[in-house]
Amino acid sequence: MSDAPLVNLTINGRLIRARAGQTVMEAATAEGIHIHSLCHHPELKPEGSCRLCLVDIEKQRTLQPACTFPVAEGLVIQTENPKITAARRFALQMIFSERSHYCMYCPRSGTAESTDCELQRLGYKYGLANWEYTPHYGKDWPVDATRKYFIMDHSRCILCRRCVRACNQIAANHTLGVGMRGARTMIVADDDVPFGQSSCVSCGTCLQVCPTGALFDRHSAYCGHDKDVVQTQAACLGCSVGCGIQAVTRDNQLLRVEGDWEAGNRGLLCSIGRFEVVEPKPPRITQPLIRREWQLVEATWDEALAHVAARLREAERVAGLASPRLPNESLAAFACFFQEVLGSNDVALLYGENPPDDLGRTATLRDVADSDCVIVIGGDPCSNQKVIGALIKRAFDNGARLIVVNDRPTELDAYACVRLELEDISHAVESPFERLRHTYHLRVSGVAQLKQAVAAAQRPVVLYGSGLSTTVYAGLRVLPDKARFVPLIEGTNTAGAARLGLRAQPVHGDALYILLGDDMVNGHVLPQRQFTVVQAAYRSALTEAADVVLPARIWAEQKGHVVNMEGRTLEVRPLLDAPNSIQSDWETILRLGGLMGSALSFDAISEMSLAV
Repeated sequence: MSDAPLVNLTINGRLIRARAGQTVMEAATAEGIHIHSLCHHPELKPEGSCRLCLVDIEKQRTLQPACTFPVAEGLVIQTENPKITAARRFALQMIFSERSHYCMYCPRSGTAESTDCELQRLGYKYGLANWEYTPHYGKDWPVDATRKYFIMDHSRCILCRRCVRACNQIAANHTLGVGMRGARTMIVADDDVPFGQSSCVSCGTCLQVCPTGALFDRHSAYCGHDKDVVQTQAACLGCSVGCGIQAVTRDNQLLRVEGDWEAGNRGLLCSIGRFEVVEPKPPRITQPLIRREWQLVEATWDEALAHVAARLREAERVAGLASPRLPNESLAAFACFFQEVLGSNDVALLYGENPPDDLGRTATLRDVADSDCVIVIGGDPCSNQKVIGALIKRAFDNGARLIVVNDRPTELDAYACVRLELEDISHAVESPFERLRHTYHLRVSGVAQLKQAVAAAQRPVVLYGSGLSTTVYAGLRVLPDKARFVPLIEGTNTAGAARLGLRAQPVHGDALYILLGDDMVNGHVLPQRQFTVVQAAYRSALTEAADVVLPARIWAEQKGHVVNMEGRTLEVRPLLDAPNSIQSDWETILRLGGLMGSALSFDAISEMSLAV
C-alpha cells in the first residue's frame, strides 16, 4: 500500500491526497475527517452492511458507502448534507426497529455526553426522539450467559457482524457465525450451541469490537462509562509474548483489560491477559508474617526483616528462587543480594524455559501473522503463548503452509500439512527439574525437510522450543537467511532473567528465600529447608509452609521492565497504587541487605536492569 501511487480528491471542500487502493473511509480518517459508521472497524475487512457511512460522491447516481468505495483521481465527496442526514436517520430507525433495545438497562447506555454505545450516540446526534417503526416488543430475544467472562444479549444486537469478522479475521477461531434468516437472524456459535459449550476460547476480541451493549463484560458492567475511568497503556505480564494492553481503572480498582490496537498484537489478547487478571484472587498479604508456635502471625516490617537477617546469617548455605513474572529490577536486586551480601550464586528461577536466541534474525508478531510458511518445532504455543497460536492460525487462514514438529499431540496438528516426530533421547532423572533435562532430537532427514520448506517460501518463520538436541539447533542455524525465528519462551520475563544469568535449575541450601511476587504457582511443592522466607502478594501453599512471609506487590502495582520473546524491552507501569504497608521488591531486598551490613545501591541495580 505504501508504494501505491497518490491520487487527489476533495472531501467537504478540502483537497487531500490518498493512496490508490484505499477506501474513502480510510482516506478521510487519515486526514482527521470522521465519517459515522457502525459495522466498520479499522482492524476488520469492510462489509458495508449498516449503511451509516453513506457519502455523497459527485457523478454517482446514489449515495455510496465510504467503507467500501475506493478512492480515485478527482473524486469530490460530501460527508454531511440533508440527503445524507435523511438516509442515516432512516438507517438508524430501521436498526432500532429490529430489536427491543431497552437502553435504560444497558451497561453502555448513557446521556449524549456519556454513552458508550455507538448506536445510541448516533441516535442522539440525529435526533431520534421517537420510533417511526415500532420494534416488536412481543418477541423475546434470548440472553446467553453461559460464557464465564462475558454475556450476549441478543435484544441489543444490530447484526453488524463485527464479532463474527473479529472471531474469523483477528482471533482465527471461527466460532461465531450467523444463523437463521430475515427477522429471525441471530449471531450463533458453532452449530447454534450455547456460547459456553462452543469452541470459543474466551479471547474477548468480539467483546472489544461490539459497538453496542450486546456483548458486555461481567466484571466491569455498570462500573462507569469511559469518561469515568482511566485508560493506561501497558504490557501484559501473562506470558512471554508481552502483548500491548489498555488497562481500565477507576478508584484504584482494575475494572478490565482491553487489547491495544496499536501494539504488535493488534488488539488480540488471550483469556489470561484479558480476563483472568481481573478474576478474584486468594487473600492479599498486607503485613509481614512470622511463624510462632506453629502459626503465622502478623509482625512489623522491622521485626520480620530483623528475624530474616538473623536466620540467614546463621545458615551455612542460602538458596534463592525467583518468579520469572518479576521485572528486571526485582530480579537484579535479588541476584545482587545473593552474590554481594550472601556471597552465593545459588540463585535461580522457580521455573521457565529459555531456548537459545542466536539462531537468526528474530521475527515480530506481525511477521508470524504475515508468514507464508510457519514451522513449529518443540513447544506448544496454543497452550503456553496463546496469542502466538492465534497468529499461526491466522497465517494458515491466509494460505501459509504449517509444519509441526513435536513429540506429543498439539492443537496445531489439525492445521499442519506436514507433521514430524521428535525423539526423546534424554536420560531419565529423579529431580523436580526433570523436564528441563529432557533432550529432543529430529533426524537429519527431517531437518532437510525443514530446509526445503524454508527455501520454497518467501516469508518463512520458525518457532522453536527448549530442549532440542545440539544438532537440531545447529540445523536451524544454517537455514536460509530469509528465515525469521521466534523462541517459544516459557515464563513472562525468562528472557530478561537469562540476561542477568538466572535460569531454572536446582538450588541447594539449608535456608531458602523465594521471591514470588503475585505468581500463583499451583502445583509447586516447597523444598524442605531449616528456614524458608517467601515474599509474596497472595496466600498460597508456599506461604503457608514458610517461616516468614513478606508482602509483595502485584503486577499492576509494579514498576520496571521486562524482556519479551521478540527480545524487546517493555516498560512495566504501575496501574494501581499499592497499599501503604507494601513496598516494592527491591526496597525490601535493599533494607534486608542493609541489616546484614551491605549497602546495596538501587541506582547501580537500576542501571544493570536497564542494560538487560
